[in-house]
Formats: sequence, C-alpha cells, structure tokens
Amino acid sequence: MRSWTSYFLTFSLFLDLLSGSNGDVFTVPPLNVNQKDLLKLLELGDDIKFDVTALYVFGDSTVDSGNNNFLSSTSKANYPPFGVDFTDGKSTGRFSNGRIEADFIAQVAGLPFPPPCLGLSKEEQKTLRTGVNYGSSSCGVLPDTGKLFGTCLTFDVQTGLFETTIKNLQPLFDSPKTMANYLSKSLFFISIGNADISTGYDFLDNSTKQQTPFPKFAQAISQKFSDNIKRLYVLGARKFLVNSVGMMGCSPMVFNSKRSTTCDVEYNEHAQILNRLLSDLLPKLQSELVGSKFIFADVYKVFADIFASPNSYGFTNTRDCCCVAGENGTRPCIRDIRPCNNRNNYVFFDPFHGSETTHFILAKRCLKESSICSPINLVDFLRA
Repeated sequence: MRSWTSYFLTFSLFLDLLSGSNGDVFTVPPLNVNQKDLLKLLELGDDIKFDVTALYVFGDSTVDSGNNNFLSSTSKANYPPFGVDFTDGKSTGRFSNGRIEADFIAQVAGLPFPPPCLGLSKEEQKTLRTGVNYGSSSCGVLPDTGKLFGTCLTFDVQTGLFETTIKNLQPLFDSPKTMANYLSKSLFFISIGNADISTGYDFLDNSTKQQTPFPKFAQAISQKFSDNIKRLYVLGARKFLVNSVGMMGCSPMVFNSKRSTTCDVEYNEHAQILNRLLSDLLPKLQSELVGSKFIFADVYKVFADIFASPNSYGFTNTRDCCCVAGENGTRPCIRDIRPCNNRNNYVFFDPFHGSETTHFILAKRCLKESSICSPINLVDFLRA
C-alpha cells in the first residue's frame, strides 16, 4: 500500500504541472519519479502500456551522457556546476543541470537511463539489455566535425559501437529470431547535426564556404545520415525517433559573441535547410527499409514556440545561461562556480545547451503532440 506522503507528492506535482508556481506549467518531475506517477503527471493515464525493450541513443552534446569523459576532448561536462540537479548534485557528462531528453523518454518507457557506452564494464557490455547511449559532444554526422576539440565519436563510430553491442548481447538470446524481435521493439533515438553546423561548417574558411555553399554541405550531412540509418537497419534497428537540429541562432553563445540581442538569421537558416532535408528523408527511408518506422521531432519549432511565448512555459530568461560561462558568456561553464538558483526559469543552462526544464518540455511535447513529433506523437509510436 502506498503511503499518504506518496499520494500527496503525486497530487502536488500534478497541480504543479497543470498550473505551477508563478505560471510555470512545465515543472520538472523529481529525479526519482516512477513510471506510473510520471504517466499520471503527463496526463497520459496510469493504464497505458509500452512494449519497449531498450533505448539506444546516438548523437552529439544534446544527448551525450558521459562518453566524452573517457576521450581526449576539451568538450566535456564532467565537472560542477553540470549535474547540480542530478543524483547527489554530481556531474555525469550531461550538458545540463540535470536530466536530458533521452532520460525523460527512458523514464516514460519504464527503462533505466541509458548509460554511456564507454563507461560500461566488460560484464555490463555482455549483459545490459535495456539500452546504451553512444552520444558524443562536438561530434556530428560528418567525419571531420568536432576535430577542433580533440577526439569524439562520429556517427560512423557510434554505429560501429552499436554493432559491437549487438555482438556482445547475442549469447543472451536463444535464436536470431528472438534477438530480432528484441531489436524491433527497441527505440533508436538520434539527435545529431547541431555540431555539423556550429563546429563543422561555421569553422570552414571563407574560400571553402564559397566552393561549398551550405545547401551543398547539408546534402552531404543528409547522405551520410542516411548511410548510417541503413547500417543500423541492417543491424536490426526498426523504430527511429529523429530530432531536428535546434534554433541555433538564438543561443546565449551567439548573443554574446555577436554582442547582439537578436538571433543570428544565417545560423537559423542553416538549421532550417538541414531540417527540411532530414524531414523529407525519413519517409523515403521508411518506404525503402521494409518494417522500419520513423518519427521526426521538430526541436526547432519547440524552441521557436518558447521564444515566442516564454512566460507560458514558465521561463523568465531566454537570453542568458544559468551557469557562469567563460569569456563573456561565449565558452562553457566555469568550473566550480555555483549557477543561478532559479534554474527552471532559464531556457539555457550553459551558452549552448538547454536546461533540464527545456529538455523536459522537448520530451513532453514530443510524447503528446503530433505537430511536434510526426507523423504520430511518441506515445502512439511507442505503443505501435
């Protein structure tokens, strides 16, 4: 029997999510919320059933949960204040004050947080069946993206690591058919392409940009992305959730580096060009890859909606980041300096990445709205 304390907590959180304090309609659930209570808080009902065997995550810093901690890279979030709202206030490698979108999806599906691939023990590599996170900050779809920061896991490398995971897990299944069924019920969440624009194309010299205008560069990203999806499909992946890139021209880093209060139009145009290519690609892949299913998450639109009406999401600051960032707000959080107290009121935690609240909004809207995750919302997709 559940205690009155548990019921009170659930009811209080439910009220917070409906109305919130100070207009905050997106209060983040507690870190240790169980699946049943979370489904209630999201107004999804407690009788909904998901048959999701695992969550495999691929991408860049938007989903990195600690892989770069194990690499020779300057792009890491393994120090305070990152993780201030995670377990015991410890940094994990997530570029956030707390959970990221992949974590909320895992909690809704009743799965543990997918651990970083490079942090798995040899025993875990052979036994973990609930999913793995291969995301790597500063990396992207194209092989040259991220080299400025040292070593990272490109999409090619991440796909190769997943192939190793599958080989390691094969002895756990009594037949290839059983393993194929397990993989067909797993969700493959991909959030990548942001770094291809920000640290890929943006760092090309002018002569190279003249020879390779961004639409041509975006076509190369789209083709390489398609190649990796096909590799994952051959390995057994069937259900794909693909994030668009975000509204990159409206980050604190852009505002501070350009000393402007307006978004960078060119950055946003590049994001929209790539997003259109990816959005058009997925239906083609679904028709080509028999038995595959795709949904496209319009992260760009979520950010546009937030910037258009921040108060309706409980945000009071869309321009600054919550942590104290280096070089006048154009570099990562400065180590060991306490961030802002009202973190739920900030869209961004550091100059480049969303706060835990922003990640929760991304997950919630994808779960419930077919205008954000299309052609069907994530809840229906997970039940299909």
